Amino acid sequence: MTQQRIELRLPDLDLGTTIVTACSWHAAVGARVVEGDRLLEVLAGEVTVDLPAPASGKLIERSVEVDEQLRVGQLLAVIELL
Repeated sequence: MTQQRIELRLPDLDLGTTIVTACSWHAAVGARVVEGDRLLEVLAGEVTVDLPAPASGKLIERSVEVDEQLRVGQLLAVIELL
C-alpha cells in the first residue's frame, strides 16, 4: 500500500520582493504535524511569514536549509498522510 504524500511548495507571497529566505523550521523530520500549524518561517524583504503545514501527517522531508534563498514554487517539505 502506497502512502499518500503532500508537498509544501513556496507560494507567491505577493510582497513586492523576489528574495525569500528560509529562517527556521518548527518541526523536525519524523515529527507529526497538524494541518495549519507553523511549519517553516521565511523572510521576504522586511516581512517574516509563517508557512503552515498543508495537511496533518508525518514530516518526512525538509527540502531546504535555514538561510537558503528560495524561489516561488520550490519544494520545501513533504508530509506523509497518516
